Amino acid sequence: MIDWQSLGQGISMLMSLEVFFLMLVGLALGVVLAAIPGFTGSLGIAIMLPLTFGMDPLPSLVFLLSIYTGGLYGGAITAILLNTPGSPAAVATSLDGYPMTKKGYAGKALGIAVGASSIGGFIGIAVLLVIIQPLASFALRFGPTEMFMVAVFGLTIIAALKGNSFIKTLYAGLLGILIGTIGMTSSGAVRGTFGMSELLDGIPIIPALIGLFAVSELFFLVEKGYVAKQQVKERNSLQVIHGIKRAIKYPFNILRSSAIGVFIGALPAAGSTIASLVSYNEAKRASKDPSSFGKGNEEGIVAGEAANNSSEGGALATMLVLGIPGSASAAMLLGAIIMQGWTPGPRLFIDHSDVLYGVIFSELIQEILLIFVGGAIAVVAGRIVQVPTRVLIPTIIVFALVGSFAVRNLMFDAVLVFLFGLLGWYLRKNAYPTIAVVLGLILGPLADRELLRSYQLYGDETFLMFFQRPITLILIAITILGAVTPFLLERKKKKKERLE
Repeated sequence: MIDWQSLGQGISMLMSLEVFFLMLVGLALGVVLAAIPGFTGSLGIAIMLPLTFGMDPLPSLVFLLSIYTGGLYGGAITAILLNTPGSPAAVATSLDGYPMTKKGYAGKALGIAVGASSIGGFIGIAVLLVIIQPLASFALRFGPTEMFMVAVFGLTIIAALKGNSFIKTLYAGLLGILIGTIGMTSSGAVRGTFGMSELLDGIPIIPALIGLFAVSELFFLVEKGYVAKQQVKERNSLQVIHGIKRAIKYPFNILRSSAIGVFIGALPAAGSTIASLVSYNEAKRASKDPSSFGKGNEEGIVAGEAANNSSEGGALATMLVLGIPGSASAAMLLGAIIMQGWTPGPRLFIDHSDVLYGVIFSELIQEILLIFVGGAIAVVAGRIVQVPTRVLIPTIIVFALVGSFAVRNLMFDAVLVFLFGLLGWYLRKNAYPTIAVVLGLILGPLADRELLRSYQLYGDETFLMFFQRPITLILIAITILGAVTPFLLERKKKKKERLE
């Protein structure tokens, strides 16, 4: 539970104009960097990490965490405006955010995103503050079999997508899984690289996302004068404010999505991407009008962004208590802690509880400030849709190439962007959902890796272990339920239509 004395000492350490200024700068930097495809929040932390060498522990950690917080929301900006997720976690947001932009409601979609991000993040940190140690200890019980089932459960979202054809959706998902198996396994086996050393680490996710979403969209934008077919007369700033208010209209969605985000965020190697996709699927399943998802449904944006940002609380719990980073950003933050001469792990809260409680409380303040900082940037960014496509298309291409190159400093990744762009264009032209490919690409390698770890750990008894571990059994039941439910609901709907 909360150590109130250490919390009070931590809060008193935050009472400084320097710390407040660092929060604002960090949030703005995180939002802007994450909005550029390829320039993720973790890159912002990496760039600014050397600047914190001479800082005291509290200001340095607050500054880096502010970049992290801003980066979780920033990826939604280009996802909504240009169908170009700034980060993998923003994929779910683009599914309904971009359709809203094409209808002329870009500002409103951005407002909903920043509102849901702030509220979801606040809930995630509040949970972190109360149950940080029990949550992290429970997450430690997840072995390879449990993580494999988490990945498989995420893949059941493919069944819920369906689109116009379940067979096409299934094929797209299998294609994503197949592409995700390219590279060297943990046992040293090399698959599908065709002798290219650039593919030994697998297909880099950022170039693949930029190609599948951004570049493929450019083929369709060439024939249009503007991104949006129609422009709403309401000023963009008013749309953003209205969108923030709309996010509050879905309290159950936000609570459910935040709970999913905190739980999945606490699992090592799971992270915000899986959290946002699973949350989106649960929101669609619980909706009274699931067919409207993917066409500009506000609940889809709320679910994706609330889970994305609340996952920060779970990730920080695992990192601070166990010393296990669940993402690239968490690894950078762990490096900052080590730079202070501290040892990550259970003793961290014993030796430096006042500083850590201060850092966690600063996160609550950051989530409130995110509404204002993120909202202000959204107002400016929302004007992008008013730029003619003849100017927008070459600009996007430049950012896409620079962003993909920045990931590994390889021109090979820039080539991958165009290859995946052609693949995305072909899939969309023939009514194959690209999101199914992305799901397979993200979750396939995780399932593959954890299944191999399970076999290495249990050998010939691997299959039996799936039915002997209680948490794995629960996840199997949830997975079966998740895969079957969409078909049962569809059958019930058809039966009701026949009776009417």
